[in-house]
Amino acid sequence: MTEEPRETVDLDPSRIFREDARELLRDMAAQGWPSRRLSSLLAREPEAAPDPNHEKGERRLFVPTNWGGRAATDLSETNAGGRVLAMQFDDDSVYPPFMAAWLNSEQGVASRLRAIDNASSGHHLKALRSDANSLMRWADELLIPVPDLSVQLALASADERLSSFQADLGTRRASIWSSPESAEEVVSKVAGAFDDSLTSWLDQLPYPIASALWTAESAHSVGEQQRAYLHAWEAIVTFHATVLLSASRSDPGSSSETEAAIRQTLHDQHLGIEKASFGTWVVIVEKTSKSLRSALENGDADDVARVRRAFADLGRAGIERLISKDVVKKFNELNGKRNRWSGHTGYTPEQELRTQVDSLVSDLRELRGLLGNVWSQLVLVRPGSAKRRRDGLVQTAEVAVGTRTPFAAREFAVGEHMYDDELYLVRDGSQSPLRLGHFVQLRAAPSSAQFTTYFYNRTEGTSVRMVSYQYGLESELRDDVESLRADFGGLALP
Repeated sequence: MTEEPRETVDLDPSRIFREDARELLRDMAAQGWPSRRLSSLLAREPEAAPDPNHEKGERRLFVPTNWGGRAATDLSETNAGGRVLAMQFDDDSVYPPFMAAWLNSEQGVASRLRAIDNASSGHHLKALRSDANSLMRWADELLIPVPDLSVQLALASADERLSSFQADLGTRRASIWSSPESAEEVVSKVAGAFDDSLTSWLDQLPYPIASALWTAESAHSVGEQQRAYLHAWEAIVTFHATVLLSASRSDPGSSSETEAAIRQTLHDQHLGIEKASFGTWVVIVEKTSKSLRSALENGDADDVARVRRAFADLGRAGIERLISKDVVKKFNELNGKRNRWSGHTGYTPEQELRTQVDSLVSDLRELRGLLGNVWSQLVLVRPGSAKRRRDGLVQTAEVAVGTRTPFAAREFAVGEHMYDDELYLVRDGSQSPLRLGHFVQLRAAPSSAQFTTYFYNRTEGTSVRMVSYQYGLESELRDDVESLRADFGGLALP
C-alpha cells in the first residue's frame, strides 16, 4: 500500500440480483472444476500488452478487453482491434494455454463479457478504464475454472490438435484451386467425420427441426432429398422466427413497434403473413433480431435482464447466437438458393441435384457452428402435471427433442406454471418459460409416428393451412383462422 486505503460504496443493486455469476459458477461446478477469480492468480496487476515483437515472457496470457477478440499466449494471435491486457501468473496450478482456450469458449466469453460490464464505468457510454484499480477490478470480476493440472494439459492439447485440423482443412481447401482434378478426392478424405457430426446434431435439436432433417437424410432418391432439405430449411427458419417473435412479445410495448416494422417491410417486399413464404419468416427473424440486439447491446442492466427473462433465462451468449447477424445472413442466403432451385425450374440433372444437396448440408454445418449448443440449453417441451414443493413449483414435461417418439418426461423447476396443450422452451430453474406461438404445432400423427409437426403456411378464406415437412407436402391440415388470429397480432394488414 502506498497510500491510505479508501472505502467505496457501490449502490448498484444489479450486481446483487444478477444471475450471470451464479450461472457461470454452476456450469463450472457441473464439470467438477473449482473456480477462482483471475486476480487471485496474478503475479502483478494487468497491464497494456507490449509491442508484438517484445520478448515472450513465461506464463503470460493476453486477453482483449472487448469480447470479440481471442485470448492467447501469443499477442499476435489475439486478433483484437481494441486494447489487449497482458497478465503473468505466479500460481503453478494454471496452464496458460488451457486458460486461453477456455476464455475463447462460450463460457469463457460469457465470463469476459460479465467482467467487462461490471468493471466498466460511465453513465451513457460504459468503458473499461486503463488505470490499475479498474484493471484489477476487471481481473477480480473474471471468474475462471482451475481444474487439476492434468485436465488442463489434456484439454489444451485437444484444443491445439483441433486447431491444427482446422489449419489443415484450410490448406486442403486452398489446394483444390491449384489441382482442381483432386477436389473430389480431397473432400472424400474428410467428409465422413463431418457427416457423422451432423447426424449426432439431430439428437440436440427441437423435434420440429430434427424430424424434418431426418426426413431429408432418409430420403431414397437425390431428387427427394433435395426437396426434403429445402423443406427442412423452411422448418428451421419458421421455427426460429416463431421463437424470436414469441420472445419479443414478452414486452408488448416494444413488440408493437417491431411488428409494425415487420408489417411495413413485408408490404414493401410484396410479402405478408397471410401467405407466409420463406422470405416472410426471414423478415421476421431480421427485424426481431435487430430489436433484441439493440436491447441487449445498448440497454442497461434492466434491459439485459428483460431480454434474458424473455428467453426463459437463457445466458447472454446463447441469446446472442440466436439473434446474431450471421444467422440472418445465412437465412437470406438460403432464401436465394430456394428461389433458384425450386418452383418453375426446368429439368435438373441428377449430378446438379446432388451438388445442391451437398450445398444445403454445408449450410447446415455452418448454422450448427453459429448456434453452438443453444438448443441443448433451451429445451422444447410439452407441459404436463405440476406440483408445489417447499422450494417452489415443479412441472413434469415431455422433452420434444431429437427424432424419436414417444418423448421422455422430465421435471423442471419453474417460476410460472406452463399451460397444457402448448409448446414451451424452458431451462431447469426458468422463472418464465417461453411459450411459443401457434405458427409451430405438434398434433396427433398418422399411424406411423407418435407426433407430427405442422407449420403455418397461409390463410385461405376462413381457414388456415398447416403443412408438415416430416412426410411431404401431402401431409397437411386446415384449421379455423380464428385459432391463429391472436398470433397474427400486428403482423397482419388492417
